[in-house]
Amino acid sequence: MKNFLFSISAVFFCVTASFSQTQKDLYNQSVTAYKAKNYVEFLKINEKLDSLRPMHPTFTYNLAAAYALTDDKVMALKILEKIALMNTKVDFENDPDFDNVKQTDTFQQLIQLKSELNKPVETSQKVVQLSEKDLHPESVIYLEKQKIWLASSIRKKKIVAFDLKTGVCSDWFLDSNYSVFAMKPDSKGKYLWVATASMPEMIGFSKEVENKAEILKIDVKTRQITKRFPVEGNHIFGDLILDNQDNVYISDSGETLIYKISDDKMSVWLDLKTEAFNLQGITFNHYKSKLFIADYLKGILQIDMKNPETRNWMEFPKGVTAKGIDGLVFHNNSLFAVHNGVFPIRVVQYQLNQNSISSFKVIDNNRPEFDEPALISSIQNKLYFFSNSPWKFYDRSFQLDVSKVVAPVLYRFDMKK
Repeated sequence: MKNFLFSISAVFFCVTASFSQTQKDLYNQSVTAYKAKNYVEFLKINEKLDSLRPMHPTFTYNLAAAYALTDDKVMALKILEKIALMNTKVDFENDPDFDNVKQTDTFQQLIQLKSELNKPVETSQKVVQLSEKDLHPESVIYLEKQKIWLASSIRKKKIVAFDLKTGVCSDWFLDSNYSVFAMKPDSKGKYLWVATASMPEMIGFSKEVENKAEILKIDVKTRQITKRFPVEGNHIFGDLILDNQDNVYISDSGETLIYKISDDKMSVWLDLKTEAFNLQGITFNHYKSKLFIADYLKGILQIDMKNPETRNWMEFPKGVTAKGIDGLVFHNNSLFAVHNGVFPIRVVQYQLNQNSISSFKVIDNNRPEFDEPALISSIQNKLYFFSNSPWKFYDRSFQLDVSKVVAPVLYRFDMKK
């Protein structure tokens, strides 16, 4: 554990924007306890950290080490399994802090699990590569009436139309103030609802617009904004979905809120600050009676639309992780999810049984061309998503190194199979 703990500490505080002062203090205390070989205190602190920030790569690893060092082999192995499912690159095999569990059958099974998790699965098919190399797309949709394919742009704060056969892009909408995330048309195809948020990776970012977000209502025919729904504070509008009455529900990962727009008025529909950490993809079941929303750390929350207080975090089957879900789509009693906060990156189908997940099927796994796929869309019984986005090619000043970027590639999976 020692090598892992101290080697990552330099970058840990830099990249974790939401890392609170309380967590920093506790982390520093845990380092002190570890150095002093006060492993009981080390365990106590890391249990607290894990409760504040579950599934965090540092806290979770240190928790496993703390259990091993206090000779709780069962819990150490249980946490190591979570780590293996989250990131097969973590080299706990060579950490002396786990010497007391290395000879167990369960530990050897974990090594085999990592090997199994690294096996490539290639099911989705490449459709087209876009012509705009530095677009940095987030989502894709198809406007049925207009027969137009659209892609949103994080970097360029716009929406482009593209040819599904050639990938040639043309500007479709240019009037967003911020990075463009999710897009959804209303039931009549008259309006396009668009989630946007200020991101440091976008062209023209400044401290004056930091943490701002906005929902746009765009007239599809004129491509003009009919209304803006701005919010101030610490907000990131990442995904949205419409119900049968064209009410809009929006996930806010900045404040862990679900907003609702009804009759052109936006309000907080559900406050999840006490139970969620980082809201991502959002989708309805077929009858729009249940809402599913992904949390990057905890998994999937199921909400009863008639009584939102009736909600539950879904239990995941053994062999998968709840962490890292970004895009989320419902189809035929299944949830399709993109896991991009894990290694290897994967696309998974979760079969539902009432209020739980009964089974799963890996659609794509450990494909080298998959580098941060994000939101997914269900279009004519097929799943569409961009396989790559250039998040890791921005420097510390959030300037994109275009020379390292591969043009966006659209993939498709037939959900009827």
